[in-house]
Amino acid sequence: MDFTAQLGAMRELPQRHRPLLEGRRIMVASADRVLISGLVHSLDGIGSLVGAASTEAEALACLSSTAADLLICSDQLERGNGPSLVAAVKAQQPSLRCLMLIQRPLLSTIHAAAKAQCEGLCSHERIGNGGLLSVLRAMESDGSHMDPVIAGVANHDRCVKGVGHPLSDVLSLREEDVLRGLCKGLSNREIADQLHLSVETTKHCVTGLLRKLDAKSRTQAVLMAFQRNLVDPPLPIPRWTPST
Repeated sequence: MDFTAQLGAMRELPQRHRPLLEGRRIMVASADRVLISGLVHSLDGIGSLVGAASTEAEALACLSSTAADLLICSDQLERGNGPSLVAAVKAQQPSLRCLMLIQRPLLSTIHAAAKAQCEGLCSHERIGNGGLLSVLRAMESDGSHMDPVIAGVANHDRCVKGVGHPLSDVLSLREEDVLRGLCKGLSNREIADQLHLSVETTKHCVTGLLRKLDAKSRTQAVLMAFQRNLVDPPLPIPRWTPST
């Protein structure tokens, strides 16, 4: 695929990340050393990079000795894995924000990441074309962003297995409306404005629907909404196929 026309936008991405990462203390963990190097280069002069590791144990040791407030990790590590790392560090530092880059978009990995309470998920192939920026924006606004590639995996599972019990059996109409807002990537304030509710009422609805769905995070609740047919997931990115 020819990315020449997109080079200008790609070069601008690090500066567009600046308002979202300034003042952050960032830890990076991945089995992909090229990815680590790329993130280190992209974050240079923007956020404070306090550590980088390629294994779960090394990442945990580094996180325990630094004051990181944002973990960017991939699902694949040289030893261990991303969801296990996030679950372990969340048990020790619940306030740490976690963004996972999904290199192998398997449904089991996506569910494990959501259950581990990752605040953001981004497919590996969308890192350089604004996907990472969209996830960071959603995390900053306490919203959610559903990556089209990840949504496509959830949608495929829905088509194969069929739709389970409707969410209307579990949620109130107001909670369904709030969940639809989460699926659109809206913040609590934006959902409140659209539904003519107070922000506090919206927060209460979010807490209630997470409890009823037994969801550990907004991301996990959004995945459930797609799989239970409450909303249609965003279309996946078209796959490139060579011309004949």
